[in-house]
Amino acid sequence: MENILLKYMAERFNAVKEERTVQQKNLPFVTISREFGCPAKEVAKIVVDKLNLSNEKKQHAQPWAKLSKEILQAAANELNIEPGRIQKIFNDEKRGTIDEILNALSDKYYQSDRKILKTIDKVIVDFAMYGNVVIIGRGGMSVTRHLPLGIHVRLFAPLEWRLQRLIETSQCQTLDQAKTLSKKIDFKRNALLKSKTNSERFEDDFDVLYNCKYMNEEEISDSIIHLLQDKKLI
Repeated sequence: MENILLKYMAERFNAVKEERTVQQKNLPFVTISREFGCPAKEVAKIVVDKLNLSNEKKQHAQPWAKLSKEILQAAANELNIEPGRIQKIFNDEKRGTIDEILNALSDKYYQSDRKILKTIDKVIVDFAMYGNVVIIGRGGMSVTRHLPLGIHVRLFAPLEWRLQRLIETSQCQTLDQAKTLSKKIDFKRNALLKSKTNSERFEDDFDVLYNCKYMNEEEISDSIIHLLQDKKLI
Protein backbone atom coordinates (compact mmCIF):
# COMPACT_ATOMS: atom_id res chain seq x y z
CA MET A 1 0.00 0.00 0.00
CA GLU A 2 1.24 3.50 -0.77
CA ASN A 3 2.16 5.65 2.19
CA ILE A 4 -0.97 7.75 2.47
CA LEU A 5 0.67 10.26 4.78
CA LEU A 6 3.45 11.06 2.31
CA LYS A 7 0.99 11.22 -0.57
CA TYR A 8 -1.31 13.45 1.43
CA MET A 9 1.53 15.76 2.42
CA ALA A 10 2.74 16.03 -1.18
CA GLU A 11 -0.70 17.04 -2.41
CA ARG A 12 -1.65 19.11 0.62
CA PHE A 13 1.38 21.37 0.54
CA ASN A 14 1.84 21.74 -3.21
CA ALA A 15 0.17 25.08 -3.80
CA VAL A 16 0.41 24.70 -7.58
CA LYS A 17 -1.93 21.73 -7.67
CA GLU A 18 -5.64 22.27 -7.87
CA GLU A 19 -7.22 21.49 -4.50
CA ARG A 20 -9.40 18.39 -4.57
CA THR A 21 -12.54 17.77 -2.60
CA VAL A 22 -14.35 14.64 -1.53
CA GLN A 23 -17.19 15.63 -3.85
CA GLN A 24 -14.85 15.73 -6.85
CA LYS A 25 -13.18 12.43 -6.01
CA ASN A 26 -16.42 10.94 -4.72
CA LEU A 27 -14.59 8.82 -2.15
CA PRO A 28 -15.99 7.95 1.29
CA PHE A 29 -14.43 7.86 4.73
CA VAL A 30 -15.15 6.37 8.15
CA THR A 31 -14.57 7.81 11.61
CA ILE A 32 -14.35 5.58 14.68
CA SER A 33 -14.82 6.92 18.20
CA ARG A 34 -14.40 4.57 21.14
CA GLU A 35 -14.56 4.15 24.86
CA PHE A 36 -11.19 3.19 26.31
CA GLY A 37 -10.61 -0.56 25.99
CA CYS A 38 -12.71 -1.02 22.85
CA PRO A 39 -10.87 -2.49 19.82
CA ALA A 40 -10.96 0.49 17.45
CA LYS A 41 -7.57 -0.22 15.85
CA GLU A 42 -8.44 -3.86 15.27
CA VAL A 43 -11.80 -2.97 13.71
CA ALA A 44 -10.21 -0.30 11.51
CA LYS A 45 -7.52 -2.72 10.28
CA ILE A 46 -10.08 -5.36 9.32
CA VAL A 47 -12.23 -2.79 7.50
CA VAL A 48 -9.23 -1.43 5.60
CA ASP A 49 -7.88 -4.89 4.72
CA LYS A 50 -11.25 -6.10 3.42
CA LEU A 51 -11.92 -2.96 1.40
CA ASN A 52 -8.44 -3.07 -0.14
CA LEU A 53 -8.94 -6.73 -1.01
CA SER A 54 -12.19 -5.90 -2.78
CA ASN A 55 -10.42 -3.06 -4.64
CA GLU A 56 -7.73 -5.32 -6.11
CA LYS A 57 -9.79 -5.93 -9.23
CA LYS A 58 -10.43 -2.22 -9.77
CA GLN A 59 -7.90 -0.34 -11.85
CA HIS A 60 -6.38 2.80 -10.32
CA ALA A 61 -8.40 2.39 -7.12
CA GLN A 62 -7.14 4.57 -4.28
CA PRO A 63 -6.09 2.33 -1.37
CA TRP A 64 -7.84 2.53 1.98
CA ALA A 65 -5.78 3.37 5.07
CA LYS A 66 -6.38 3.70 8.80
CA LEU A 67 -5.20 6.88 10.48
CA SER A 68 -4.53 7.76 14.09
CA LYS A 69 -1.05 8.98 14.99
CA GLU A 70 -0.56 9.98 11.34
CA ILE A 71 -2.98 12.84 11.99
CA LEU A 72 -0.69 14.24 14.67
CA GLN A 73 2.33 13.82 12.40
CA ALA A 74 0.65 15.77 9.60
CA ALA A 75 -0.40 18.53 12.01
CA ALA A 76 3.14 18.70 13.42
CA ASN A 77 4.57 19.05 9.92
CA GLU A 78 2.20 21.90 9.12
CA LEU A 79 3.05 23.71 12.36
CA ASN A 80 6.77 22.85 12.17
CA ILE A 81 6.85 21.43 15.69
CA GLU A 82 7.62 18.06 17.23
CA PRO A 83 4.73 15.52 17.19
CA GLY A 84 5.39 14.90 20.88
CA ARG A 85 4.33 18.46 21.67
CA ILE A 86 0.96 17.83 20.04
CA GLN A 87 0.55 14.48 21.81
CA LYS A 88 1.20 16.27 25.10
CA ILE A 89 -2.04 18.21 24.72
CA PHE A 90 -3.98 14.95 24.76
CA ASN A 91 -1.99 13.45 27.65
CA ASP A 92 -1.54 16.37 30.06
CA GLU A 93 -4.03 18.13 32.25
CA LYS A 94 -4.89 21.68 31.20
CA ARG A 95 -1.92 23.93 31.70
CA GLY A 96 -2.09 27.19 33.63
CA THR A 97 -1.79 30.63 32.07
CA ILE A 98 1.62 31.35 33.64
CA ASP A 99 3.06 28.08 32.35
CA GLU A 100 1.69 28.87 28.87
CA ILE A 101 3.31 32.33 28.87
CA LEU A 102 6.67 30.91 29.99
CA ASN A 103 6.56 28.33 27.23
CA ALA A 104 5.76 31.01 24.68
CA LEU A 105 8.73 33.09 25.78
CA SER A 106 11.20 30.21 25.91
CA ASP A 107 10.41 28.39 22.66
CA LYS A 108 10.27 30.17 19.30
CA TYR A 109 8.34 27.24 17.85
CA TYR A 110 5.69 27.38 20.55
CA GLN A 111 2.12 27.29 19.32
CA SER A 112 -0.93 27.80 21.51
CA ASP A 113 -3.07 24.78 22.30
CA ARG A 114 -5.94 26.44 20.46
CA LYS A 115 -3.97 26.77 17.22
CA ILE A 116 -2.69 23.20 17.49
CA LEU A 117 -6.19 21.82 18.02
CA LYS A 118 -7.54 23.86 15.09
CA THR A 119 -4.75 22.52 12.90
CA ILE A 120 -5.56 18.95 13.92
CA ASP A 121 -9.21 19.56 13.01
CA LYS A 122 -8.15 20.92 9.62
CA VAL A 123 -5.89 17.94 8.97
CA ILE A 124 -8.72 15.54 9.87
CA VAL A 125 -11.06 17.30 7.42
CA ASP A 126 -8.37 17.22 4.73
CA PHE A 127 -7.83 13.50 5.20
CA ALA A 128 -11.59 12.90 5.10
CA MET A 129 -11.84 14.89 1.87
CA TYR A 130 -8.90 12.91 0.50
CA GLY A 131 -11.13 9.85 0.94
CA ASN A 132 -10.80 6.10 1.52
CA VAL A 133 -9.59 6.52 5.09
CA VAL A 134 -10.68 5.20 8.47
CA ILE A 135 -9.98 7.92 11.03
CA ILE A 136 -9.58 6.74 14.62
CA GLY A 137 -10.36 9.16 17.45
CA ARG A 138 -9.22 12.80 17.72
CA GLY A 139 -12.86 13.95 17.65
CA GLY A 140 -13.05 12.99 13.98
CA MET A 141 -16.82 12.67 13.87
CA SER A 142 -17.44 16.16 15.20
CA VAL A 143 -15.29 17.98 12.63
CA THR A 144 -16.38 15.93 9.59
CA ARG A 145 -20.08 15.50 10.35
CA HIS A 146 -20.91 18.13 7.71
CA LEU A 147 -19.24 16.14 4.91
CA PRO A 148 -21.74 14.01 2.97
CA LEU A 149 -19.68 10.84 2.33
CA GLY A 150 -18.80 9.82 5.86
CA ILE A 151 -19.88 6.98 8.15
CA HIS A 152 -19.47 7.77 11.84
CA VAL A 153 -19.04 4.86 14.25
CA ARG A 154 -19.01 4.72 18.05
CA LEU A 155 -17.65 1.68 19.93
CA PHE A 156 -18.74 1.16 23.52
CA ALA A 157 -19.01 -1.63 26.10
CA PRO A 158 -19.79 -2.11 29.79
CA LEU A 159 -16.96 -0.94 32.02
CA GLU A 160 -16.37 -4.41 33.48
CA TRP A 161 -15.84 -5.87 30.01
CA ARG A 162 -13.44 -3.10 29.01
CA LEU A 163 -11.40 -3.45 32.21
CA GLN A 164 -11.04 -7.18 31.67
CA ARG A 165 -9.92 -6.65 28.08
CA LEU A 166 -7.31 -4.08 29.16
CA ILE A 167 -5.78 -6.69 31.46
CA GLU A 168 -6.05 -9.52 28.91
CA THR A 169 -4.30 -7.41 26.25
CA SER A 170 -1.59 -6.34 28.74
CA GLN A 171 -2.46 -2.67 28.43
CA CYS A 172 -2.87 -2.65 32.20
CA GLN A 173 -1.42 -4.95 34.83
CA THR A 174 -4.01 -4.65 37.59
CA LEU A 175 -7.72 -3.96 37.89
CA ASP A 176 -7.08 -0.78 39.88
CA GLN A 177 -4.70 0.49 37.20
CA ALA A 178 -7.27 -0.27 34.50
CA LYS A 179 -10.01 1.55 36.44
CA THR A 180 -7.86 4.64 37.00
CA LEU A 181 -6.69 4.83 33.39
CA SER A 182 -10.17 4.20 31.97
CA LYS A 183 -11.71 6.95 34.08
CA LYS A 184 -9.03 9.44 33.03
CA ILE A 185 -9.01 8.66 29.31
CA ASP A 186 -12.79 8.31 28.94
CA PHE A 187 -13.25 11.68 30.66
CA LYS A 188 -10.84 13.40 28.27
CA ARG A 189 -12.28 11.76 25.15
CA ASN A 190 -15.85 12.58 26.14
CA ALA A 191 -14.89 16.14 27.06
CA LEU A 192 -13.32 16.58 23.63
CA LEU A 193 -16.47 15.39 21.87
CA LYS A 194 -18.74 17.48 24.09
CA SER A 195 -16.70 20.60 23.43
CA LYS A 196 -16.67 20.06 19.67
CA THR A 197 -20.35 19.15 19.35
CA ASN A 198 -21.54 21.61 22.02
CA SER A 199 -23.73 18.85 23.37
CA GLU A 200 -23.86 16.52 26.35
CA ARG A 201 -25.46 13.91 24.08
CA PHE A 202 -22.74 13.62 21.45
CA GLU A 203 -23.77 9.97 20.90
CA ASP A 204 -26.77 11.26 18.94
CA ASP A 205 -24.47 12.45 16.16
CA PHE A 206 -23.08 9.01 15.27
CA ASP A 207 -24.55 6.92 12.47
CA VAL A 208 -24.19 3.68 14.39
CA LEU A 209 -23.13 2.46 17.83
CA TYR A 210 -21.68 -1.00 18.47
CA ASN A 211 -21.58 -2.78 21.82
CA CYS A 212 -18.23 -4.60 21.76
CA LYS A 213 -19.31 -7.00 24.49
CA TYR A 214 -21.83 -8.59 22.13
CA MET A 215 -20.21 -8.04 18.72
CA ASN A 216 -16.66 -9.08 17.88
CA GLU A 217 -14.25 -7.22 15.59
CA GLU A 218 -15.19 -9.22 12.49
CA GLU A 219 -18.91 -8.66 13.00
CA ILE A 220 -18.49 -4.94 13.58
CA SER A 221 -16.19 -4.58 10.56
CA ASP A 222 -18.58 -6.44 8.29
CA SER A 223 -21.44 -4.29 9.52
CA ILE A 224 -19.51 -1.09 8.74
CA ILE A 225 -18.75 -2.31 5.23
CA HIS A 226 -22.38 -3.28 4.69
CA LEU A 227 -23.42 0.18 5.85
CA LEU A 228 -21.05 1.75 3.31
CA GLN A 229 -22.58 -0.48 0.65
CA ASP A 230 -26.18 0.26 1.69
CA LYS A 231 -25.48 3.98 1.46
CA LYS A 232 -23.90 3.38 -1.97
CA LEU A 233 -20.60 4.88 -0.84
CA ILE A 234 -18.63 1.90 -2.15
